[in-house]
Amino acid sequence: MEQSSKKLATSYGVYLGISLILITVLIYAFDISLMTEWYLMVLNLILILVLGTMAVKKAKTASTTLFTFKNAFSAYFLTVVTGLFIATIFSLILFNLIDPEAAETLKELSMEKQVEMLENFGMTEAQINEAMIKMQEEETFSIKNVTISFASQLIFFSIIGLIIALIFREKDKTNA
Repeated sequence: MEQSSKKLATSYGVYLGISLILITVLIYAFDISLMTEWYLMVLNLILILVLGTMAVKKAKTASTTLFTFKNAFSAYFLTVVTGLFIATIFSLILFNLIDPEAAETLKELSMEKQVEMLENFGMTEAQINEAMIKMQEEETFSIKNVTISFASQLIFFSIIGLIIALIFREKDKTNA
């Protein structure tokens, strides 16, 4: 991966991280219950895909050599890993150091949403209570759980990145 591509991908990753932090801060300031809504995940998904794809497109434009699958995936992955890492560190700081009470509030709101969902699936009261006990015991913003979440997101976005890299790569016409 060329140095200019790395620089572009890192820049887009920083933009992504700042954008994700800004969304978190705005929701935190106005209505923390919005963090439990499904459309926030969709908004974050779209933002990550758009900035990751933009980074690949810019890297392809800046490339002076054949833009291979590896180059395309590397630009995408570096953008996503940088952005998610920045946002993850911010979340750890916000919910563990700045306002641990907000983490508890989010946990309670998530449990309420979970109860509604489980009731809609027709689960019995005993099954719902068992699930709530497990959720209550979990520390949502512990380093372990945040790391697992970060790794899961990286795997998910890497799979999408493989598809994006296939779309943006250039084939070597001399070996065709």
